[in-house]
Amino acid sequence: MGAPVTPKLISCRVCGVIMVKFSKDVCQKCYTAEEEIFARVRDYLRANPGVTVEEVAKAVQTEPSKIEFFISSGRMERVGLQIAHTCQTCNKVIKVGLICPECSKALKEKVSTLQQELKKKLPDGSGGGRR
Repeated sequence: MGAPVTPKLISCRVCGVIMVKFSKDVCQKCYTAEEEIFARVRDYLRANPGVTVEEVAKAVQTEPSKIEFFISSGRMERVGLQIAHTCQTCNKVIKVGLICPECSKALKEKVSTLQQELKKKLPDGSGGGRR
């Protein structure tokens, strides 16, 4: 058997109530409310593909930040929905992922450059990666 789960006291990410965390970071009341909002968003997007975050927020009467949370947590893509939202790096409008292809490419190039620089600095040229 695995290690026993130790309950941890946290504040609900939505309302701030103190609660015991097992798997969610929201209390049951906020979880239920969030699921109701998600269902409305999901249904609206299925009927109106390609709309923006602001359009959905207005239609389902919630704040855009709630929809942006669903996007950043991956929930929209897991249920096969696309919504026009902004790249977290350059604010270009995208429909999939968190950053646009251009920013993704630039980030990969930067990581590659930093890895090469690190390899040159280490005496054994290993790059410092885990083995």
